Amino acid sequence: MSNQLKLIQSHRPLADVAFESLRGSIIDGRLKPGQWLRQETLAQELGVSQMPIREALKRLVAEGLAELIPYKGVKVVEFSPEDIVDICTTRLVLEGLAVRFATPFITPETLERLKENLKEAEGYTEQDHMARRRELNTEFHLSICRASGRQYLVRLLEALWSWFPSVMLYEGMFRQKEVLPARLERELQEHWAILEALERQDAEQAEEETRSHIQNLSHELTEVLGIPKEVVETLETL
Repeated sequence: MSNQLKLIQSHRPLADVAFESLRGSIIDGRLKPGQWLRQETLAQELGVSQMPIREALKRLVAEGLAELIPYKGVKVVEFSPEDIVDICTTRLVLEGLAVRFATPFITPETLERLKENLKEAEGYTEQDHMARRRELNTEFHLSICRASGRQYLVRLLEALWSWFPSVMLYEGMFRQKEVLPARLERELQEHWAILEALERQDAEQAEEETRSHIQNLSHELTEVLGIPKEVVETLETL
């Protein structure tokens, strides 16, 4: 069935269906990194007006799958393997530091919110759940970092999280169904290990668990996004 026919037959808002169609095309590689997303062309291809396409493009930018270039338009986000590993390397150093700073100051209320976060995440294992799972993952990490009270460090980490195309990682993991349960479970257990160290106010252990977690992420990036292993090896030396 063509994309245009799917849009016509759908009873959902056209902006939602257009967004999901474009999102799927980016993740599947039919829309290539760096490719321009022209409203007029996409509207013709999907058989809709430019209004739902415009809304879909805004959502793609918000999700990190596309980027808005002033005075030029919107294009599919483009990261080289080196770019992605650079983001992970910087996050490993800065986030480990933020967790260490946060440990003595994290409040019982924040710890309770983190527990609720992980309990909710346990129930999200299907493809339709991945968007919420990603939200919970981001919320978990940034909540800890914000507890450090180091506002400039937090700003840097928030920028790193906004740049990284985590949707590609989660969707990529889901396409490897044979290893997905183990990966999602490992993510959850590593989060619990970080939380337990925070509860004990063991700053050194909390930092170590965080750095180990991010290094494991690098291995998943290698497998899911096809990043050459030699590019990722720089993380092993930090």
